[in-house]
Parts: sequence; C-alpha cells; structure tokens
Amino acid sequence: MSHAGHRILFDPFVPMNTNIQYTSVQELAQMGDIFITHGHFDHIIRVPEVLALGKSKVHCSAETAQQLIRAGASAEQVVSINPGDTISHGPFTIRVHKGQHIKNDLQLVLKTIFNRRIVSHYKELINIVKAHKKCPQGQVLVYEISLDNIKILHLGSLNLCSDEEYPQDVNVLCLPLQGRSDLLTYALVFVEKIKPQSIFLHHFDDAFPPISSTIDCNPFADLVRRSYPSIAVTIPEYGISYPVQGMQ
Repeated sequence: MSHAGHRILFDPFVPMNTNIQYTSVQELAQMGDIFITHGHFDHIIRVPEVLALGKSKVHCSAETAQQLIRAGASAEQVVSINPGDTISHGPFTIRVHKGQHIKNDLQLVLKTIFNRRIVSHYKELINIVKAHKKCPQGQVLVYEISLDNIKILHLGSLNLCSDEEYPQDVNVLCLPLQGRSDLLTYALVFVEKIKPQSIFLHHFDDAFPPISSTIDCNPFADLVRRSYPSIAVTIPEYGISYPVQGMQ
C-alpha cells in the first residue's frame, strides 16, 4: 500500500511455487515497513532476509517478534505490537485489532492429503512441514488502516473474533480467499459482518503447493454482487496498482 511516497507491506512472502509471478526479496527490501497478521511460515519466513537488505521495521505480535529475532532478524528492526495499539506511519494511521485464524474444514484437509499433488510436490511438502514447526501462529492481528477519509480493514486469515469490535464504516475489506471447501458461503459471513463499500481479494493463488491451491474468485465475486449489489469486488492481477478513492 502506498501514498505520497510512503509504503507499507502486509505479510510479504516469496512463494515456493516459482511458476507464479512474485516480488523478490530484493524488491521487497526497497519498500516500506512491514505489518504481520500472524506468525505462520507463509507470512514471515523470508522477512529476516527482507529486513537484512533494507532499513524497514517489522510490526508483529510478541511471539512472532521473538520468532523473527531467533531466525536472524535484528531486534532493532522488530517492533512488538498488541490489539488496541495505534501506529502512525507517514500518512497512514494503523489501528490494531484482535483477529482469529481460519479453521480448515475436514473436507479440505482430506482433499489436500489424498491428492496426487502430495507426490509431485513432495520436496516442497517436506520444507513446509519443517518451516511450520519453526513458525508458531501467535496472536492473530487485523489491521484498520486510515488515510484521510479512507478506511481499509486488512485480514491475513479468513476469520474474525466474535468478541472484538470491528469498524463498520469500511471503504475496503481486504479479504483472503483460501482455506475452506465452503469458501463462498463461509466468506460471505464476513462481508455481512463488516458491510464494506468494496472488497479486495488476496491469498487466492497456489503459492505453497501442495497445501495451497489456485482459487477461482469469480464465483465468490458473483455471489457478492447478487447478495449485495452495491459492494464492488476487485480480483487483483500481479503488477497492477489499484487506487482506492484517489489513493495511489
């Protein structure tokens, strides 16, 4: 996300699937401060390398902060944050909310395990298992980003806490679309809860096979349009910038 020369990154990753387009560690290091939603490997595993090549800081939960430092990140570049905190970063005001990680359903788990991709991506699976053991989830965070009259709510995992108060005047809901066999109806619950003006989808590519998959976002976008005609849905393409009401 960028505005007036300031950039912030959320959960920057370099995929294990080299067949998809991605931003390199070197490119990520030239961007701004990093905000982590939770500590799973696909959100943090390359962050120490990104920090080592630049001057950015990473903001994350206390448990994830300790994990990043153990992985080689400089303690001076790691900032521990908590739900309820408010961070000013250039033109951005970032409020931290308590979040919750998605719970994978049994149908998806079985479909992933009993799949020939386990064999074709066996080496990647071994690396994923090793990385997962080193990267505990920690506290899940949701970020509310304000800029002038624009408000963005960013989720790193498709779930929300029932006991947390989230903003209701959201211009853009950044919604990850991965992790359930019933994604359409499951994700629509959070659209109903937040009632944003628009939705920006992410986390829908096959970045970490065989545990990830390429999600066709069009059925969900169609469902939102039928259910809530006033809500716009953006399915982003790599390398294209998407302004939000004048934000570039």
